[in-house]
Amino acid sequence: MFERILIANRGEVATRVARTCRRVGIETVGLHLEAERDALHVRACDEHVSLGDDPNAWDDTAALLAIAKDKGVHAVHPGYGALAEEPGFARAVAEQGLVLVGPDADCLWKVADRIAARAAAADAGVRVLEGSERPIVGPQDALADVDRIGYPVVLRPARGLGDIHGRVCHDVADLADGLAALDPLGEHGGAYVERHIERARHVEVQLIVDEEGPFVFGDREVSMRREGRRLLCEAPAPAIDQLRDGVAKRGAIWEAASEVGARIACRGLGSCHFVLDDEGLFYFVEYAPGLQVEHTTTEMIAGVDLVELQLRLAAGEPIRDELAKIQPSGSALQARVDAATDPNTGRPFESQVLGARWPPAPQGKVRIESGVTKGTRIYEALDPLVATVTTYAPNRHDALLMLDRILAEIHLNPLVTNQRLLRKALNHESLRAGQYDDEFVDRI
Repeated sequence: MFERILIANRGEVATRVARTCRRVGIETVGLHLEAERDALHVRACDEHVSLGDDPNAWDDTAALLAIAKDKGVHAVHPGYGALAEEPGFARAVAEQGLVLVGPDADCLWKVADRIAARAAAADAGVRVLEGSERPIVGPQDALADVDRIGYPVVLRPARGLGDIHGRVCHDVADLADGLAALDPLGEHGGAYVERHIERARHVEVQLIVDEEGPFVFGDREVSMRREGRRLLCEAPAPAIDQLRDGVAKRGAIWEAASEVGARIACRGLGSCHFVLDDEGLFYFVEYAPGLQVEHTTTEMIAGVDLVELQLRLAAGEPIRDELAKIQPSGSALQARVDAATDPNTGRPFESQVLGARWPPAPQGKVRIESGVTKGTRIYEALDPLVATVTTYAPNRHDALLMLDRILAEIHLNPLVTNQRLLRKALNHESLRAGQYDDEFVDRI
């Protein structure tokens, strides 16, 4: 195992990675902006270094790796988010002779090509939505694809990682607006379209790939969204549980994820994302390498520490025996608590937390991952995520009630968050029944 690592992230994920490192005996070096000297993720690390006052300092790969060299670390953990998805950062870490705890540059480049990932899934015999077979580089390409597929379609950049919020196009005017928003197309590797599924449900399958290949150990649902941003995650996925052939469907979707994971062959953690239509048919959407925000739900139902598995795999230690013992049980729900964002920019409003009260989190039942405490600044240039709250119970109903109660007891003064929206959704009869989709929030 590593002796000392740099955590190249901030907030709740840096705190969460530091906690695992401390438990397994790894020293941590944390990073922070000058105004974050007393932040939770700084306190969680054994040593910390200031990046100055500019939030854009997080984009300075050379400066981050100079700190890593100066502090004598052996590995770098980027958490999740921008740096974890940046091939240039992964390559720079390797060139410094350090180990990146996460997907390498080749993997990131491979899966960022979304058209190639779709083709890999199709070659593995996994169903994909009808869509572009080569990048769209101009309006005529787009029109040719739409003529073949038919409206409505979803338009997305051809290169990128993570849940890219596509534009739903119902006619040629929508399509023209979408292409204009991506101009110049070359910066995105072009664009692509695929058939849009009305009221789709989104399921992702968690897997880890080691020298023996993919190992699948859970699924989760991330259908509750607002403007493409995930708000709620459930494990296991109720979209599968509620199907008449749910057991068989779960087996089929796990097998499909394993086939895609083997074809893509990205060592480490990964999740294979699918959409389900109203007939229960599932289609491959993308493969996301590395740690995901929603990993806490899988950890709670499977009784594993995914960050520890990441660290051990990156250090070259065998983990297959531990994977074979995993037996998921119960139900876990995670809510993303976000700071309010400007509707014109989608970025959080600049603010500062003057008072923070977090409710008790009984071990094994509630996990609150947060980087926010009294004095924490919210930056317009950074992600609006304030905390994730995950609850576990033997059944979904009890886990949902507990999540609602915990959200009601969180007070962050004077910060405006999405807690009221989350609680309204959790108390809606459709969500209580597990009957919701990616248009649910808009409807309520």
